[in-house]
Amino acid sequence: MKKIYDKNRIQAAVSGCKYKDLLENLELELCLIEYEPGELISAPWLDSSIFQFVLSGELSIYFIRDDGSMYSLAAGQDNYILGEMDLFLIKNNHIYAEVTKKLTSIAFMTENYREKLCQNSQFLYFVGKSMAEKLEVLTALDAAPSSIEERVMTYMKFMCENKELKGIEKTAFRLHCSARQLQRILNHYEKTGVVVKIGKGAYKLIR
Repeated sequence: MKKIYDKNRIQAAVSGCKYKDLLENLELELCLIEYEPGELISAPWLDSSIFQFVLSGELSIYFIRDDGSMYSLAAGQDNYILGEMDLFLIKNNHIYAEVTKKLTSIAFMTENYREKLCQNSQFLYFVGKSMAEKLEVLTALDAAPSSIEERVMTYMKFMCENKELKGIEKTAFRLHCSARQLQRILNHYEKTGVVVKIGKGAYKLIR
């Protein structure tokens, strides 16, 4: 992890960020943080009191069960938000966020501004909306579909940019199935004209 405090770089990043207006209105001391693949952004033993807006890169968020097995919760990329729960002092006991593609974020230390932020209705609305959207994604992927085939369809339709699935292994982990199962489903969808293959391990939903 590398923190960057160069004011010109920070201002340029804020100017190009989806949340520009919010960040400027909050008037907080910001920094940029860069992570390499494999680094943990969040883990039970790490200081999680950092609120972050992902500018670029990718991360995987997963839960470690008591038996040591991993359960995928989400996959994040540009504009993903990290740190909402820490705002309300909810301790992270089992959830990990790991960088899968070099990642850069705009960040601030939550503990320095917790009281101020909890009195800001605009920011609280933003946090509530972000958490509700994440819950909706979990529900759509894990509660509503009743089969792996339906989960694949739901994932491609609602969670993939341009309805394009890329990466068999990481997608299989996200959908709680094996890579072999996922490939078999995609092969079937391709034969029946539901998806078209656009590259190695990449498919686009067309109907």
